[in-house]
Amino acid sequence: MRVPHWIVPALVVVAAVAGVGGARLFAAPSVVRDFGAAPPGAAPRHVVFIVQGVRCVDTAERAAKQLAEVPGVIRFTAWAARARVEVTYDPAVTTASALQEAIEGPAYNETTGEFLFGVFAVREIEGGENLESPR
Repeated sequence: MRVPHWIVPALVVVAAVAGVGGARLFAAPSVVRDFGAAPPGAAPRHVVFIVQGVRCVDTAERAAKQLAEVPGVIRFTAWAARARVEVTYDPAVTTASALQEAIEGPAYNETTGEFLFGVFAVREIEGGENLESPR
């Protein structure tokens, strides 16, 4: 039995579409950092930031360091390929606006000892409360 000549290119296209679509469904986070447990009785909140400047594992690690000193941060999860950052926080201690300010603040470069400005910019926010409109 002969196979029509268009079958092979069609199968290649179908495999490519399935691979791209499947990658969107099964993406693993680039960086996950736990900063502490939620206090007993707390009702943690989640906020999602789309952050310009989060492009790879290294930049996602740097973004996590931006939140290391913010009280009330429980967990940081980043998907660098999507520039997506999810933060779980205690709303009794901090706000989503404070998290945005920390992410967009100056980043310390440990190698050179310099502060870098404009490394990250929040482009979109989902969740949280009392947020100003994204810059």
